[in-house]
Amino acid sequence: MANGDHIYVSLWTNGNPFTHHGIDCGDGTVIHYDGQRICLVSKNAFAEGKTIHIKEYGKCDADEIIVQRAKTRLREDKYCPASNNCEHFAFYCKTGKHKSDQVNKVAAVGGGVVAGGAISFGTKVAIKAAVETAKNSINPISKVLINVGIKQAPTVAGRVAGGIAGVGGLVSGVATDLVVSKVLEDDENLSEHEREARKNGRDAGKIGAIAGGLAGGPAAAMVGGGAAIAVGVAAPAVLGIGVALGVYHFGKKNKK
Repeated sequence: MANGDHIYVSLWTNGNPFTHHGIDCGDGTVIHYDGQRICLVSKNAFAEGKTIHIKEYGKCDADEIIVQRAKTRLREDKYCPASNNCEHFAFYCKTGKHKSDQVNKVAAVGGGVVAGGAISFGTKVAIKAAVETAKNSINPISKVLINVGIKQAPTVAGRVAGGIAGVGGLVSGVATDLVVSKVLEDDENLSEHEREARKNGRDAGKIGAIAGGLAGGPAAAMVGGGAAIAVGVAAPAVLGIGVALGVYHFGKKNKK
């Protein structure tokens, strides 16, 4: 870790993972949003016993500019989880742009959820039926991709896919593409490896959504009854989002 690094720690709240971000000043101190205001603290106080990670960038400003940006905002008290949080602050210091991947992911998933009324009873049935049917409905190459995505998808990917799968109405392959594109959007400021992992995830999501669409009809017929509606609607979302995030995280873990 060095002067101007964007650092973060992984935390949990209410059973959900999130990351807390700050800017390393290079002298054992960190500038971050503490939930109320931007302040300067020791690196140990920032970490609170957690492992500190460095966010990699492909393109960013010079170290002195980054730290100066952070210092000019000290004592700012305009914190907002959705529009001005610790990640917005750190990304701004590094690039001059206001952005939070965590907020983008929540917004994208929320956009899918409001597409229809919840059909929670069909969610688990939809996931199982859509995945199994899709595996038998596509060519061998795509089947390998589906298997990699589903097996490598972490718990969070399953929660996202399951959440979208539990809705009816307008959720479809098209809506799934929009969610995946937002969650795994490209950005020149990201590292080359991160951009490649996201691209692979987006490409895998398209194949998964198509496979899910093909699987929806047969799976619904297999299940029958009221749950058939949830299965047919959920299939593209389950495979599209689940596979996209699975392949993305698989790429992240297998960095060369």
